[in-house]
Amino acid sequence: MAKPIVLKFGGAESSFDFAKLDRKKLYTTRRRQALDADGKPCRRASLTRDGRYLLQAGMTAQGYFDAAGAWVPNKALKAVDAEGNSVHKHPSTLGVAQEAALATARDLLDLKVVATYMLDPLEVDAGLQEVLDNGGIVRLPMVYRAGYDPATAFLLDTDNGLFLLTGNATPPEWVEPAATLAVIDEEEDDDDDDLDFDMF
Repeated sequence: MAKPIVLKFGGAESSFDFAKLDRKKLYTTRRRQALDADGKPCRRASLTRDGRYLLQAGMTAQGYFDAAGAWVPNKALKAVDAEGNSVHKHPSTLGVAQEAALATARDLLDLKVVATYMLDPLEVDAGLQEVLDNGGIVRLPMVYRAGYDPATAFLLDTDNGLFLLTGNATPPEWVEPAATLAVIDEEEDDDDDDLDFDMF
């Protein structure tokens, strides 16, 4: 079982068990299966661009081919930024208390949601519970498994239970009203191709 989500709010810790909410749980799922001439299930595979290699499911999770066609295992890869500097790997936040703070509805609406979790309270501080009961939203960092792209999570209480929405902030880019106005040229085009029936 995964470690719980632990947060610290107002100096007190609260912890929650969680389960990922996906379309399968909401709507069940249907799957279309391709069969060969003998009625056996087909397995998906892809050809490399040069047509030399056939890649079956799971192969690309083990490594990559470089530009010269050489195989590079995942353990030999190193993450770098645009300038070529090594990128810090963030450890998982599960089981480790994360500092949480109040957030606004606008903060939540600016979130590009990547995953949604249903929460089961294990131990909830009275102060946090009061905030959630009054419609408050709490923000905290979230890294499910160690990686290079930490997410932001928002905890909220609803009529259907506690939920944690995780993702990355995508605030809108505002421009001055004048910048959005398109200039429309209302002059008639001299190269009008409409027929003049008076010519006939």
